[in-house]
Amino acid sequence: MEASEGRGTRFDGYLDALGESWLEDDPLLQRWVARSAPNESQLAWLGDFGRAAAGRWRENAERVERRENLPRLEASDPYDRRRREVWIPAETRQVLAEVHGSGIWRAGLDERLRYAAVYLLNENGEFGVTCSTACTDGLARALRALGDDTRSREVIRRLEHATPGDFVHGAQFVTEIQGGSDAATNTLRAVPDHDGLYALHGQKWFCSNLTADYWLVTARPEGAPVGSRGIALFCVPRTQGGLPNGYRVIRLKDKLGTRALPTAEIDFEGALGWPVGPLDRGLANMVAIVLSTSRVHNVVAAAAATRRALREALAYAHFREAFGRKLADHPLLRASLEGIAARADRAAAGAFGTVDAFATALARPEDEAGRHWARVLVSVAKAVATRESPGRVYEAMMVFGGNGIEERFCALPRLWRDAAILETWEGPYTLLLMQALGDLVRLGVPGREDAFLHHGLEDFVQPTDVDALASVLADPTSTPNILAWGELAPRLYHCFEEKSLAELR
Repeated sequence: MEASEGRGTRFDGYLDALGESWLEDDPLLQRWVARSAPNESQLAWLGDFGRAAAGRWRENAERVERRENLPRLEASDPYDRRRREVWIPAETRQVLAEVHGSGIWRAGLDERLRYAAVYLLNENGEFGVTCSTACTDGLARALRALGDDTRSREVIRRLEHATPGDFVHGAQFVTEIQGGSDAATNTLRAVPDHDGLYALHGQKWFCSNLTADYWLVTARPEGAPVGSRGIALFCVPRTQGGLPNGYRVIRLKDKLGTRALPTAEIDFEGALGWPVGPLDRGLANMVAIVLSTSRVHNVVAAAAATRRALREALAYAHFREAFGRKLADHPLLRASLEGIAARADRAAAGAFGTVDAFATALARPEDEAGRHWARVLVSVAKAVATRESPGRVYEAMMVFGGNGIEERFCALPRLWRDAAILETWEGPYTLLLMQALGDLVRLGVPGREDAFLHHGLEDFVQPTDVDALASVLADPTSTPNILAWGELAPRLYHCFEEKSLAELR
């Protein structure tokens, strides 16, 4: 951001009010972290994230969004090699190194601290980094759960012992042109090669974080059946011996938001990778482990965008004067600020509660009720939180008037565009609500709706909602009941937000 000089007005007061540590000025985040009773070393580690997010990472996020710094394909050399590489600016590389080299992926790190760091990072939007963080989390979890081979263990070792000078990060490529979210229609071929490796051939349509070191890729082994049981999961190094590992970048996507994140269409031309888990469980494992992890990151990102929007709106409204008084002193605008603040608290509490449910289900697999609640909650939370986030950011933009739509003045136009993309990651709104509805049936919730909802919502559940869920599950394939579920699901998540917020106050 640039202060105006020589024009009668300076904006230093607004810039200063954005804060120096986004941990220290966020009581709700502090109370959530305190539930894990962190020691001094852990608090110092998280404090570094809070100061970096408010300082140098915020400045980097602004610089990487300038047109001249957006990712681009390098021009081809005479041997058609450089066209396979994507250029990203030094600022993005710096933050990637600091985040992935911070110890965030070490196995013993408390999950609340890990996701508190993710929350702070996401207050700056995507800026070419947070997709990498989500995908690397999924990579680590998948390889720990399924990777019993030497290659997988080496990747885990590199993740857990990373430093800013020596780090690796991950990506996940599922989408193909013919199916979109319907990954069971994937046709990318996996051909047995040598030493347990497979060669991948075909095209992927939406490949984000292309510069990652390891890609989790879904593909169909030769001879595998049609449908989801024929999809396997592979870990594919981006390079082999310092050269591109059998892939060609067709083009970079020109996206509405997350523009600092390189997203490409890729031709696989014999890229070598190894299987992760059983060949007939690839799609199931991708969804249950990798995509579920990313969905939790999406929920956290949506809440962080709302928190940053509030931060910006408050700073500007208490700085800027119009018609003889501060913006914050005008009744209608003050009411708007209060509404954004209330929604920011609810969004954060819902995100923190979703993290807790997700982490508890992983730590206590024997707790069937907890696992079932977390599975449904993550899908519903991701759908609702990411659908609602752009509107909250937009309302904060309007506090600025014309300055709120000027890309170089404040971060909110960029955050609004990034927030609009969140719903598309790992499944849009309607797909996730239908997945949650299917899970309710598969998990045996029909007939025990009251116990299921009280497990997750406790006394915040309304008897009418229990009855509504029972009515839906009595015939979950009928159009009227599917539409009723579309109204009930966000209502249940809002109850969960209120419950989670009450527990933090």
